[in-house]
Amino acid sequence: MPERYTRRRMTDRRDGRRLRTISPLFQLSPFTMLSPADAACGFSDAADVSAIETWLRGRRAAGDENISLLHLVVAAYVRTLALRPALNRFVAGRFIYARDAIDIVLPAGGVGAADTGAMSVTVRFQSTDTVYDVYRKINTRVDNLKADQSADRLERLASTLVKTPRFILRFAIAVLRWLDYHGWLRSGLTSKSPYHGSAMISDDGAFYLPPVFRAINSTGTLPVNISVGRIRTVTEADKAGQVHDRKLMDYAVAYDGRIVDNAYVGSAFRYFRYFLANPDTLENPPERVNEDAL
Repeated sequence: MPERYTRRRMTDRRDGRRLRTISPLFQLSPFTMLSPADAACGFSDAADVSAIETWLRGRRAAGDENISLLHLVVAAYVRTLALRPALNRFVAGRFIYARDAIDIVLPAGGVGAADTGAMSVTVRFQSTDTVYDVYRKINTRVDNLKADQSADRLERLASTLVKTPRFILRFAIAVLRWLDYHGWLRSGLTSKSPYHGSAMISDDGAFYLPPVFRAINSTGTLPVNISVGRIRTVTEADKAGQVHDRKLMDYAVAYDGRIVDNAYVGSAFRYFRYFLANPDTLENPPERVNEDAL
């Protein structure tokens, strides 16, 4: 983070800094649209992943046996955030914040951690991470989760809460949401919560499903939800009349429209599609990293 961003202010949170120079209309939006449901936006698209299968075969032959499409999708989105950092904003307490880190939430079943009792796995990345860094960090996080005997603490807390009378449960949830509203929720809870992070990325194709639209939850600070489906083959003719097979991956995106406009989202996902179509570009750190507004 540049030196000018290191000075914390009273209205900053432990997980992000409040943005003060963005458009007044954006600053007003959390007061006129009180929840992500009021500002829900989403779209579906397809990315050309013809080069990915060849790239994955090469990496597996080189010894990275467990590397998968999901690692590349996560790496492509981390690189996208390096160039389009406003997608890493979130709304809390009616203010818009720039998140200090890139925290990607992955469903536990998609990364082989379902047997740990965890519902999801949150992995922290840097803007300069390569696909190899992403692969290593996800595997390390899953291995640590399996070795941690207290990894199911959040599930045990949930099991305790659901056994309480409803009025106590409602009060407990209200207290947790109030703490999160003010940025006072302990990082030990948010680091394991599926509702806090830069984005949730789900590989529905692994379960033989098309990409499933997942709405942004009104609890937490998660601004983006990405779901990818199975790879399908399409046959198309080019301008010269030659017929070629292309591999396409369908994906669906839901996002909080209070943090960015559609033009910004469109430019960001053009990068996302480019990185998936050219996986070799993710092997090296980005040439530049853009910073969000003050």
